Amino acid sequence: MRAQNLLGQNKMTKNLSYYLSLNWSYTIEEDSHNGKQFYIIRVNELPGICTDASTLEEGMKNIKEAISGAIMLYMEQGEPVPEPNF
Repeated sequence: MRAQNLLGQNKMTKNLSYYLSLNWSYTIEEDSHNGKQFYIIRVNELPGICTDASTLEEGMKNIKEAISGAIMLYMEQGEPVPEPNF
């Protein structure tokens, strides 16, 4: 019974703040189009979550917003949120 209570309590503490604090891993590519350099950033643990930007700083800001949106969607739909494995 105690193990079930601990599992139940663990699920309750996994809110948006918990997920945003995880150490997500990224794949970052540099590319250019019409002579302009840009970055493509993907979240390895969240399939389909990616962004592009002209600077790495802007791209990292954008990808964190995308992570937040994806997590909220997972949670709203009652789906398990993938987590980093390390």
